[in-house]
Formats: sequence, C-alpha cells, structure tokens
Amino acid sequence: MGYPIDYPVPDLGRDRDMIANDRSLRIAEDQLNHKLHFGTAASKAERHNEAKDTMYDYDPALDGDMITTKKNLVDT
Repeated sequence: MGYPIDYPVPDLGRDRDMIANDRSLRIAEDQLNHKLHFGTAASKAERHNEAKDTMYDYDPALDGDMITTKKNLVDT
C-alpha cells in the first residue's frame, strides 16, 4: 500500500444541529411528561404490528364455482 492508513483525525466536537435536536427532544419530553425510548425490547414490543405475523396465502385453491366460471370465460 502506498498511502498512510493510521493518520490522526481531528475531533471537532458535537455537531450544532445534533445538540439542538437533543435539546428540542428534551424539551418536548418534559412538556409531555413522556420519555421516548428507541431500540429497546420494550419499545419494539409496544410498536409491534401483529398483522405482519400473519401468514397469508397469496395463492389459494379456487372453489368449484370459480373453476367453472374461469372455464366458461375461456370458452366464450
């Protein structure tokens, strides 16, 4: 390799936008008396969509009436 790979990277501190976002979140949580928790097992369970657990049959077998109707459509 012809280039350095272990070079120092300056630490410029936290981004001002991130500091402002953290402050806004803290203010909103205090106003609503509710703390937001992301990525925890409890938060995932709270936002769990049970419909996504259902195994849907996207190719069900047709009943006799539908088979007959399909045949009649082809015949016409």
